Amino acid sequence: MFAQAPDAYVVCFTDKNFNFYSVDKPEYFLSSRAIAKRQRYDIPICEEDLPINPTYISAITKFQAVKLLTKSKWMNYIVIQCDDENVLAIITLFPFVDQVRKIHELDVSRFFTESEDQPTVFDSQQREPYQDTVSLDSYGVATRQMSVHNGHILHNYGFKGEGMLVVVLDNGYRDLDKLSCFQSFRANNRLKGMYDAAQQPTYDPYQTGGHGTFVLSIMAIEEPYVFIGTAPRADYVLIRTEMTNYEDLLEEYFWVAGAEYADSIGADVVNASLGYAYFDKPEQEHSFMHLDGKHSVASIAAGILARKACIPCIAAGNEGNKPWHYITIPSDAPDALCVAAMGTDSIIAEFSSRGSILFPTIKPDVTSIGSKTIFCAPIDSLVEGNGTSLASPIIAGLCACLWQAFPEKTNKEIMDAIRQSAHLAHKPDSLFGYGIPDFKAAFNMLSQTSIYTPNNENGITLYPNPSNTYINVHYDTPNQNEKIVQIYDIYGKILKEIRFSNNTLSIALSDLKSGMYMLRIKEDNIRVRNSKFIKN
Repeated sequence: MFAQAPDAYVVCFTDKNFNFYSVDKPEYFLSSRAIAKRQRYDIPICEEDLPINPTYISAITKFQAVKLLTKSKWMNYIVIQCDDENVLAIITLFPFVDQVRKIHELDVSRFFTESEDQPTVFDSQQREPYQDTVSLDSYGVATRQMSVHNGHILHNYGFKGEGMLVVVLDNGYRDLDKLSCFQSFRANNRLKGMYDAAQQPTYDPYQTGGHGTFVLSIMAIEEPYVFIGTAPRADYVLIRTEMTNYEDLLEEYFWVAGAEYADSIGADVVNASLGYAYFDKPEQEHSFMHLDGKHSVASIAAGILARKACIPCIAAGNEGNKPWHYITIPSDAPDALCVAAMGTDSIIAEFSSRGSILFPTIKPDVTSIGSKTIFCAPIDSLVEGNGTSLASPIIAGLCACLWQAFPEKTNKEIMDAIRQSAHLAHKPDSLFGYGIPDFKAAFNMLSQTSIYTPNNENGITLYPNPSNTYINVHYDTPNQNEKIVQIYDIYGKILKEIRFSNNTLSIALSDLKSGMYMLRIKEDNIRVRNSKFIKN
């Protein structure tokens, strides 16, 4: 017999007045990484980012009958457990309380904001600017789930997720601390943190729920000639948002808390492989008409994540051959990448949840291998499994690699390129969405529109760029000491090394093949600046 979730109430606040926190001092509630991302993509820090007024929370939690379950700064509410109707009545009368509702009775559409962004349209004709001869041998049993998307091409270009932060929202990460599949992951310190959004005092992330371990393995394992994941060099933070002993609407509120935490630490990509449609309490269940991105707090939070320079990758759900049939929440969020499942034969999986022409946006967005997907199981073996929850991390990891290659692009531009690279981009449907993405094609699209302009934020000016004869380098620094310029290829091999003392030099490119190159300037053997250019 499974436990049942507590009856929960949402307490919505009227404002964030008299707050200890200020948008002028974001370092008190956002990490330095998150702040830097906002600055890079010109995203203002606003009242939505401010924590809830702590005095409001303490005024409610002072009652003995009240237990705080979770909260949201984005939507300015807390969720409480309370079985005393008199206390609930008192809380309702507080001047800073807007309303108190059972979680299934709250009209959450009040929190929804329509996105005003228009999709970026790329030229999809030119798809082969570089010639690639890449061996797939090193990918082992992961070969098909990489090659179907040309994901190995990104790795070959040198983009394996370095410097990117991927957050996983799931039910737990059982045995991650001991599975030999993750030996390289642990040895290279890829795990940067864990967080329990459900706030259970007895929670042990390594003992509860193994689904998150499956999901992580698809992205993070790096065992050459056995299995290489889609983003093996990225950093990861693992968050538990799901309870294993019940299915309750409360879990969507935990999902919001997990998404807010991901944003606060500056996540680049969030993978969420668990979705919602049915619950243990029938009165909580969603209807088909709720699949518009505005009738679930989790779907709304996924949209907010996207507004704050993050790529949410969300499994479409496994309801295609069940009565529900359609995608699950929160994959209905318009600005998230909803990922459907297909087999290794590129035929849509029968169980993969469907979209509908009645939805306000095309869903699913893209499709990946979710039938006979290879992953690491807690028995410490690589096994096959089925589910859109296994397709989503394939895409999430490759999103991290693609964005790593084009950090000047916004998350929306990266997602638009992925959609437009897919095989049904010109005629999307309710099974595949835009189709099977081709990450090499997406890379090429972004390369054509990439702004390789003089004014680089790290002080390096490269022009003309692209070029086929020479490139001028200007380094904006007051230091007139000797500096070193290195040019290296996508494999990390140094091809040229030049010493110079002034701020400008010209480098001949005639001996280089066409393709992308990295340029590094070393100053005082300490400061390092990087840029990139294309040789036509």
